[in-house]
Amino acid sequence: MAFLRPLVLFALFLVVLYAVLSVWLRLRERRRLSREWRNGDQLVDEDIFVDEGMAAYDHSLRKRLLWLVIVGPMAGLLVLLYVLNVS
Repeated sequence: MAFLRPLVLFALFLVVLYAVLSVWLRLRERRRLSREWRNGDQLVDEDIFVDEGMAAYDHSLRKRLLWLVIVGPMAGLLVLLYVLNVS
């Protein structure tokens, strides 16, 4: 059970990292959509254009792959702990 404390601390670090990356990527996507609207034909209001783009971003593969920030290192750490304790 001595490995539980570092595992929990590592998980908390990864959750904070995920939150920061998620906010940063959403702001970056919002800026990109706003810039695209300014450079385009401007057929619709900017708020509507950005909201529709953000709705599409919420269902994108990029948003889903962000979970690998948590899952990948945690899986690697668990495999490492298992190998070190079994051998």
